[in-house]
Amino acid sequence: MDSTDFAVFLVERMRISAVTKKIDLASAVVFFYDYLLTIGMEVKYIWPGPLTGMKVLYFLQRYLPFIDTVWIAVQVNFAPNMDAKTCMTMNGVGRSLMCLGLTLSELVLTFRAWAVWNRDRVLTFALPILFVGCFLPPVVIFGIFIGTTKFIGLPPPSTGCVQIGGDPIITINWILLLVWDALILILMVIPAIKAYRYRGNSALYRVVYGEGIVYYFYLFMLSTINIVLLRLNIDESYRFMLTSYAMLVPPRCLVF
Repeated sequence: MDSTDFAVFLVERMRISAVTKKIDLASAVVFFYDYLLTIGMEVKYIWPGPLTGMKVLYFLQRYLPFIDTVWIAVQVNFAPNMDAKTCMTMNGVGRSLMCLGLTLSELVLTFRAWAVWNRDRVLTFALPILFVGCFLPPVVIFGIFIGTTKFIGLPPPSTGCVQIGGDPIITINWILLLVWDALILILMVIPAIKAYRYRGNSALYRVVYGEGIVYYFYLFMLSTINIVLLRLNIDESYRFMLTSYAMLVPPRCLVF
């Protein structure tokens, strides 16, 4: 690559980087805004009382984003003098924590679906098995994907890292997430229809069923968009531009 081609390459990467950084920053801002809106309810309804397993689960998924998004993701996008090796390390740690937080959030919301079915005996056994089937393989797939990611550092005054490669095998993870969310969406819709027929559109109905259905439909659509982006013949950086948003905003903001 001669100097002219390299200059064109850098300009294009800087342009793409500006778009992806804005999306990642927007994800962090939305999360922080949601946190400020709901911290009052959290202090009032969740902080009091004994520390249970469910409460620990909630706090983990609730506060991990302050590490993986508000700190690490911002560092990856905006810290100066980031070389490729540092970018890979920071990205690997940040994405791993995001995946952990996403899984914990899905687990919390799965308990909601189980609860609206009155802790059905069949679901008591079926949901854990299906959950492991949908969320254990992605651990291996994610490890493969992280090992194939490639970054470049941009010269000053540009900051942060730019991802230029990654195995599309990560598409499988989004498909499995799509399958799981479709299943839970169905499990929420069926009792919601029954409850609406008998009790109408009450405040309790809107909280228990309405918000849950909206959440799963929202994440279902985002998973679909991510799958489409990963399969399109477009620049590598654009393929992963909604990953942070899809892993952070719907599952870890709407879980409250």
